[in-house]
Amino acid sequence: MSRQKPFKVAILGQNGVGKSAFTVRFLTRRFIGEYDPLLEKVYSCTKGVDGETVVFEVLDTAAQGEHSKLEENIKWADAFILIYSVTDEGSFQECSRLKFLINSYAKRQRKTSISLPDGSITTTPVFLVGNQNDRIHDRTITEEQGDQKSKEIGCASFYEISVRECVDSVGKIFTNLYRLCKKSKRTRQSVSRQLSLPSVIPEEVDKELNNLTLTRRRKGLFTVG
Repeated sequence: MSRQKPFKVAILGQNGVGKSAFTVRFLTRRFIGEYDPLLEKVYSCTKGVDGETVVFEVLDTAAQGEHSKLEENIKWADAFILIYSVTDEGSFQECSRLKFLINSYAKRQRKTSISLPDGSITTTPVFLVGNQNDRIHDRTITEEQGDQKSKEIGCASFYEISVRECVDSVGKIFTNLYRLCKKSKRTRQSVSRQLSLPSVIPEEVDKELNNLTLTRRRKGLFTVG
């Protein structure tokens, strides 16, 4: 049997926003607060989604200072999760830059599109996640601002969580991201089949084809005569 193709997710954001803790929560359901900020690694795990066995590959990224490395990470992934801290305005604004780069780099190698709930279209599935909402007294970004940012930069969905306190919410984000990608793939395949095998030929196209056929027949009769 052929090996199942993994679903590749890249976790992007500034250092210190909880990307590694978020990743490990999903993989092991445990919370670990301290990580090497320079460590970049791909983790693999198998999860059940709607009765289907899915192989997740999750890229926990380090500092995003080098555009060449970031471009490589973006081209690697099937989908993205942008994370910021609700206590850090800089990390919040960084998500706008990262989404712009995702759109720019991904456009060069993908020709896919996903319809969002508000009717807009995005070329790449991206979720925006605000972390550390348990730090109530340190908060500088409201949930409403996070939701508005998600819509402004064209993310498919927005969540606000505390990786420290929540277990199931992290898994829900990955599961919903996979469902979105799977749904969009089925939609693209259906549209592709409809475009390649039209059930009805438009009237103007039908007339043009008939005229072209008649012209060719006349030319053939003229040559024979």
